[in-house]
Amino acid sequence: MVFAKKTYGVATPADRFAQATKKRPVLYFGLPFVLTVVIGSFALSELTATKYNVHDNRTKAMSKEEGLKLSKNRRKLDLQEEYWRLQAQDIDDDWEIKRVDAQAVPGVTTSPIASQATEPTTAPASSSTTSA
Repeated sequence: MVFAKKTYGVATPADRFAQATKKRPVLYFGLPFVLTVVIGSFALSELTATKYNVHDNRTKAMSKEEGLKLSKNRRKLDLQEEYWRLQAQDIDDDWEIKRVDAQAVPGVTTSPIASQATEPTTAPASSSTTSA
């Protein structure tokens, strides 16, 4: 009968990890959790960046008319033509500035002076007492 050569005292990396997890359970439970959170954070940031990059590329690919939702056969803007069009409109310029009386709206005070005018002022009664 031939016995297999087995060396005692030499630990493989798996044996070392098993011994370390027996001594420190954080390596078995905490380390994988922390690694999952960190790797997940990087993965989600990449997915979010990809989402925004796709959106940016889609909006850059649009023409101005599509982006502004305008028809392609719209009238071109000419400043001189707009000026003459506005001048041709019949605008009523016969107006004058009139001051609105503050007492015109009952119950609304616009200034402290107006509120004093509506409230009656009473002088405090003067009483003098002399003690002997």
